[in-house]
Amino acid sequence: MDTLSSLAKIFVEKIYRIPDYQRGYAWTLKEVEDFWDDLCRLETDKNHYVGVLTLEPAKKEEYEKWIDDVWIIKSKRYQPLHIVDGQQRITTAIILIVTIAKIMKEKNIKYLNYTTREEIYKKYIYEVKEEMKNKTYIFSYECDNPSYEYLITNIYEENLIGKAKENETVYTKNLLKAKQFFYNKLKNLKKEELEEIYTKITQHFLFNIYTITDDIDVYVTFETMNNRGKLLSNLELLKNRLIYISTLFNVDNKEKNRLRRDVNKCWKKIYYILGRSTENILLDDEFLVTHFMLYFTNLFEEKENGDSNIDYYRFGHIESDYLLNKYFVVSKISNGDLVIKDCFNYIESLSTCITFWGDIKNPYTSSYNDDIKEYIDKINFFSMKRKRFFRYIFFNNMRYLNVFLLSCFLACNNNNKLLLKFLKALERYLFVLDFFESDAVDESNIRLVDFKENILKINEKRITIENIIELMNKISEQIISNTDINKQTIKFYNKYGFYDNNKWIVYFLLEYEYSLMKKSKTKILKLNRWDYTKKGVMSIEHIYPRNSHHKEWIDKFKSLTLEQRNKLRNSLGNLVLVSPEKNSKLGNLPFSQKKCNKDNTIGYKYGTYAEIELTDYEDWNMQTIEERGFKLIAFLSERWGIKIGNGKKDDKRKFLGLDFVKNREVQG
Repeated sequence: MDTLSSLAKIFVEKIYRIPDYQRGYAWTLKEVEDFWDDLCRLETDKNHYVGVLTLEPAKKEEYEKWIDDVWIIKSKRYQPLHIVDGQQRITTAIILIVTIAKIMKEKNIKYLNYTTREEIYKKYIYEVKEEMKNKTYIFSYECDNPSYEYLITNIYEENLIGKAKENETVYTKNLLKAKQFFYNKLKNLKKEELEEIYTKITQHFLFNIYTITDDIDVYVTFETMNNRGKLLSNLELLKNRLIYISTLFNVDNKEKNRLRRDVNKCWKKIYYILGRSTENILLDDEFLVTHFMLYFTNLFEEKENGDSNIDYYRFGHIESDYLLNKYFVVSKISNGDLVIKDCFNYIESLSTCITFWGDIKNPYTSSYNDDIKEYIDKINFFSMKRKRFFRYIFFNNMRYLNVFLLSCFLACNNNNKLLLKFLKALERYLFVLDFFESDAVDESNIRLVDFKENILKINEKRITIENIIELMNKISEQIISNTDINKQTIKFYNKYGFYDNNKWIVYFLLEYEYSLMKKSKTKILKLNRWDYTKKGVMSIEHIYPRNSHHKEWIDKFKSLTLEQRNKLRNSLGNLVLVSPEKNSKLGNLPFSQKKCNKDNTIGYKYGTYAEIELTDYEDWNMQTIEERGFKLIAFLSERWGIKIGNGKKDDKRKFLGLDFVKNREVQG
């Protein structure tokens, strides 16, 4: 029967556990702020409906495993309950209450609403079995949940005997952010104001209590009820499904329990790695779909042969549709098409792949050597969506890049020397594809690396990493040495320049910056490739400005046509990578002031290695733009082995869009 109850009534002779099939605390500051606003707007003596709290009584065989809690269940007759739905709201309420108790201690407040801090803790946080110094936490996660230790030690601020270092995840960070938010809101309140908040949260925030009976399947309920608040990801739903079907196999209970244990261990590892980097928290479903495309590559091969709409199906819904509606389903267990070994194999693959996935997406938190970390970082730049990927075939193939990477990492089998060789070949191959004129590459009939096809071959051990490396190097050389492709590429950049629609230019300028850094004495990093890869920041400074309204620029280039001035501005030698803030400040300044002056402490002199290199030039004109362009072409050849035309200056000038410069020199 549904009833409306306050927290004061809900927390009477009951203990609550968030079961292992549930996700952690997923509320961000936005949801926490909304919760706080609802509390603050609530008028005195009015009630606020919070939502449904769905509970399931814990079975005896379950709660008897709760070693620290059995005493209070048997001796004090506390009822053990699992929270099936509503955990985000009730967790938020408990975080607020424990923060109120913390403020009481700091301000030496003895009572709130005639309740001591000790009484608040006893009602909502824990009870103590004095003779054994045993604490039963009234509300917590189950012990196997990766958030359990974090909740106890960082939110409740209690010590755990024999506790390991807790693993931070996205969920544990959300817990701490919520606590810090409430602390900042409460710390300056007067006692009366704090008392009002405590009264509202414990007596006037009402939950609709719904208790699941034995005839209702709790796992199915969990999936269907979580359509409110912050929706579950497919990864979270999959965990619940695997735990559910673990109870259905006709095997020994020990095997069922082992499967459930392995699921929990695997997801604990997944959530730790996904949330390990505070600067780059990884998305649940991005990993799930990448692993799915790797694990079920054969499925794609079958479906693509007979389904013209597979592109939408593949990248939109297949991982959730297939895993939850076609593969891990009860009917397949009943007819013998899904056995428990299939689940163990899938979980083992997930557990293995998440380690490599974390290393690929956050290389600088990995244990690889610096060279491998750097090249993973380089590859990540190419996995971004870029403007030049307008060709369907190439764009479609690039969607498999992450899957291809994951497959090759596995195939390298921890051979770091081989892995580095592979990464170098892949980086060069991707740069070559991005650099050369795309239509010319298409028309050449050079067969590019089909990532999907090679994923399948690697999985079936029909090809080795050595074969992949050889293939990529061969194709790179074919493209570079193709005369027609080279001519069309020169023609393309002569016409369009190097700034617009060429995302490779950011990567190229970053690589040039890194090369100068490695040659320097200090080797201090001034531009971070990771910032550009993750944030997609593109801040290219035109040394000769695009909007050159300053008299010095006007006088210097007044003899040129508008077309020639635009070609100079967008020529390779006129571009340098700077921070976005500096770009806006340098703007239309003349070259002498861009370098530095007594009023300018943001000039090139104080910038990146490439900026400092610019200060060697006394003036910035056609000849210096051409000179620097030639220097960057030399770097292009040194770094990737790319030769422009026949290597003569005329071809280089045409490539740079500066063929008019030679004519003017002759006229001069």
